[in-house]
Amino acid sequence: MTKRNHFISQLAHVEIYTPNLEETVRFYTETIGLLESERQGKSVYLRAWGEFFHHSLKITEAPEKGLGHIGWRAQSEDDLLEAVRFIEAMGCGEGWIEGDLGHGRAYRFRSPDGHLEEIFWEVEKIIVPKDLKSRWRSRPHKQPGHGFSTRRLDHVTLWTSDVKRHREFYQKLGFKHNEMILLDEPVSTEVGGLLAVTSLSHEVALFSLPPNHPNESNLNHVCYAVENREQVLDAADFIKEHGYHLEMRPSKHAVAEAFYLYAIDPGGNRLEIYSGSPLYFAPDYGPIEWRVSENPNDAWSNENILVGNMPR
Repeated sequence: MTKRNHFISQLAHVEIYTPNLEETVRFYTETIGLLESERQGKSVYLRAWGEFFHHSLKITEAPEKGLGHIGWRAQSEDDLLEAVRFIEAMGCGEGWIEGDLGHGRAYRFRSPDGHLEEIFWEVEKIIVPKDLKSRWRSRPHKQPGHGFSTRRLDHVTLWTSDVKRHREFYQKLGFKHNEMILLDEPVSTEVGGLLAVTSLSHEVALFSLPPNHPNESNLNHVCYAVENREQVLDAADFIKEHGYHLEMRPSKHAVAEAFYLYAIDPGGNRLEIYSGSPLYFAPDYGPIEWRVSENPNDAWSNENILVGNMPR
């Protein structure tokens, strides 16, 4: 087993673009239940009630929907500097920025397909007013009295032109390769991958771009976790009652096992609500292999959305 790099501690935040800023923010706060941390320029910074950092979602007004960037927190200041040296040696570094609301200086780099990402160490932890603090000291904030109980950012899923190439890229940065999806023929062709730096099933997932895919800045979806399956069902009711679109009704993934639904926000980006995925503690777990014909996206349905969407 090859020694892993341990530069990255966790997925810290994701920035998405929207052509409809205020309605998109209203969706994520009033319906999804995220909390607004701050505003700056054309961006709004949000967090879930169970998160300790300034924000986990940055929504920025732009002409088109899609991915702005992904933010990863390093293990330490020393690990940040080591990661920068490693990324520069890979030839994909873009250089330092002074930072953003909620975190200190960050080093930016790009995936093989150009997804913009950054890594940083210094973070601003939220200061919760006394009357909003949870009595449970492992929680930073009481559950809000609006939306449903969205607790934390779980993962981001990306479209890629070459899953194997991107999977190897993230493995070089220290990600574990937990699960993979292969074409039935030829079986060596990777069309999906789930990778993690923690014990979660994945913090980043990769899927092959389907034929004639429209430009979405290579973003498939952003995912937030709730506490249990019942809350996924509550989310479905809440989203529909507030007039928003469910792309897929609640069901269960075969890959990573989670109970889930997909919704489309007012800016056109896909959001997943997620619960029940197992934790993988063993350092040598996986990768577990799935075939497209096994319908890994939906354990209970005979309708396989992956068929016809995979590259030929």
